[in-house]
Formats: sequence, C-alpha cells, structure tokens
Amino acid sequence: MISESVKSARSESRSRLITAALLAASVSSCGPVVENAPFSARPDTLRPGDLLGPYDGLVVDGETDRPLAGAVVAGAWAFERGIGLQGPAAAFEAVAETGADGRYRLSIPAELPRGEGIRLRRFTLIVYRRGYVAWRSDSSFPTGEPRHDFAQRANRVRLEKWQSSMSHYRHLVFLGGGPALRTAAAWEVQPAGLELDGASPAIASKNLAENPRAGSSVALDISPLLSEDEVRGVTGYAGKFEVGKLADRVTNDVYDSRHFKASDKPETYDVGLRVWAIGSEAAEAQYRKLLSDLPGAVATEEMGDASLRARGGDVTGFAFLLREKGVVMQLSCGLAQCSEPSMILRLAKLAEGHLPEVKLPSAESTGLLPLSAPSLAPGGRP
Repeated sequence: MISESVKSARSESRSRLITAALLAASVSSCGPVVENAPFSARPDTLRPGDLLGPYDGLVVDGETDRPLAGAVVAGAWAFERGIGLQGPAAAFEAVAETGADGRYRLSIPAELPRGEGIRLRRFTLIVYRRGYVAWRSDSSFPTGEPRHDFAQRANRVRLEKWQSSMSHYRHLVFLGGGPALRTAAAWEVQPAGLELDGASPAIASKNLAENPRAGSSVALDISPLLSEDEVRGVTGYAGKFEVGKLADRVTNDVYDSRHFKASDKPETYDVGLRVWAIGSEAAEAQYRKLLSDLPGAVATEEMGDASLRARGGDVTGFAFLLREKGVVMQLSCGLAQCSEPSMILRLAKLAEGHLPEVKLPSAESTGLLPLSAPSLAPGGRP
C-alpha cells in the first residue's frame, strides 16, 4: 500500500511537470525559448547565468589591473528557429563603451523575435581596445582555445598588450563582430593587408608605427589620372573599355589601381595603371623592387627621378619614381593596344600631368615599407 507521503510527492512532481509544460508553451507562443547558459551568473557562483542578460563587468589592463576607459564592448545574441532541424532566425547586437572606471553594462534587447520554435541559442561578448589583444567570451587569441572564465554579472576582462609578433590578419579574423567593432579595428586593415602581401607581422607592425594614417577610411582615388578617351587618343583603339580596378591588390589609403579592360578582346588589348603614394623613402624602395622583380626590367631616364621599361610576353610595362611627392606609377599595356614603344610613355606622361588632381597623403603621414611587386599583366594575373 502506497503511503500518503509518497502519493503527495508524486502529485507534487506531476504538478511541477504540468506547470513547466504550460510555461514552455506560453513562452514559445509569446517569445523565444532561452537555452541554458554555458557560463555562470557571477564569478563566485556555479549557478548558470541567463542568456538574455543583462550583462555587466569591468575591463582592466592585464599588467597593471587598472581600469581601461574607451574599450568597445559588443554583445551579440543569436536566435534559431525550428524543431529538430534548426537554422538561424535572427541576431541582435548591443554596443557600449567603458567609462573612466572601466565598467560596462549591456541591457536585455528591447525587441525579441517571436514565433513557434524560436530559441535563443548563444550570447557572445567581445571587448576591443586599440593597442590590446581582443577579448571574446567564447575563445582566446591566438590559440582559439575555449574560454571558461566568463560570467554574466560582475565579469572581469583582462586585456593583454598587443605584441609586434602577433598577426593583425589573424586578429581581425578572430575579432568578428558587427559595424562598431569593424570601425574600431579599421586601423588594423592596412597591416593585415601587408601580411597577406608577404610581409611578416613584425614588419607590418613596424610599418604601422611609422604611418599614423594606417587604417584611414579615405581611400586613394587615381581615377583622374587617365581616361578612356585619353587611352584611345594615344593608341587609336576604337573599341569599348570596361573600367575598374586591378585584381591583384585591394585599394587603400596609399594604393590604387585602374584597369582598362577591352570588351570582348584578349588581355593584350588591356591597359593597367598602379599608383603607390607612400612617402619618399618607401617610394624609392618600391621603385627598386619593381626594377628588380618585373620581367625584363631595364632602367631608363625618360621620366621623373628614375624610370624603367619592362617586357613580359605580349605585355609591355613602364614605371617611374617621383621622389619628392613620394609616388611611384606603373603602367602595363598589351602589345595589341600599345603597338609602338612610344605609346606607353605618352600614357605615363598624361597620368603624371593629372597628378595635381589627385589628393595624395601628406608627406609627414606616410613612410610605408614597399609592397611586393605586382604582376606586369594589365589584368593583374600572374
């Protein structure tokens, strides 16, 4: 015979199950189901946190333990939809900046996705400040090892100083995040590009230290230097051009390119123009690199402070240095377009004549190290 206490316990258990089921049904119809948080509510407890939030904490210097002001703190909530087979449903981001006391707070999102099968699956906190290694609540840089010291409330973020041996490219990949983080980390784009161009992280960091404009959002624009009509006027070509950028390097604040691709024609009809505006010393180094690396390059005295001619297959090249302006220009022209050696020289002189129309970086803000030499091919292909 079952005792009254056992009956009472079973009844209470059934009541809890029914209440939980009703609550789950209510939540699923009105708002998202919230998954269990993989982190604690506070550093001093094992009680799970709440993925919805709110979140707060303190950001300090990893060496001195002093509060860090001006750190960007971004929180991202990821929602999924579906029962069984689940897929992304929505994502929300909240951004704050630490005050003089180094503290941050992120509130629960004002609007949440609704509907059947909506679940809040993840929350990620990212902290970023220039000069320090980014901090994520889910993993560590540079190893990518899972992090286990994050807490919802009273979280403590220790930012470690950036080391010149670290990779800006890998750091940006690790950082992720939305527009606010991309804006804060924009200064790292240029050294990351140099790394992809073959420079070591140490050289990219040295370049950054010598170039205060690194990461500028104002890209160099060389479109005034050469037009379709000017190319036709020199070469006599009557066809159409598709004008764009060369594919071998991304435009930034000290480099730009122009590609005149002849429509429905092989590459031997193309014209390419590349310009580096990188300061006197780096421009001279870049010119020497072109002279060393471009196929068949021979020094001449036809333009500027130094010039060269090159030849690779059915493509001819010309480059020259303007030392005082800190500029190097390189032209490539297919032999079907530039059928005479004088044509590419005339194109170069036209480009130089338009240089005052281009807004160049100021002399004191450059000082870049030379980039790797590009392909001679007008289309940027090897």
